[in-house]
Amino acid sequence: MSHRYYGRVQVHSDGQGPVDFSWRGRRYLVREVLESWVEAVPWWSHHGKGHGAPARRTVWRVEAITRTGSSGVYDLCVTSDRWRLLRVID
Repeated sequence: MSHRYYGRVQVHSDGQGPVDFSWRGRRYLVREVLESWVEAVPWWSHHGKGHGAPARRTVWRVEAITRTGSSGVYDLCVTSDRWRLLRVID
């Protein structure tokens, strides 16, 4: 089961992908990048950015852990240097 979000997150990247991120006041350390892909941004998310080539975003599915030992799988995406949490997978 997964829960969808579209909330902003602060992400530190090493140029290859996310290393850690902060969400809801909690820091998550990325243990492993499980996969990554590029996808078109849904047309309803463009918010009047004009016509032309569809916007794209890069998505990383990561396994991450908190300081207290809670771990999970998260989908993070970046579009135009803005990071968002898309999904938390149970």
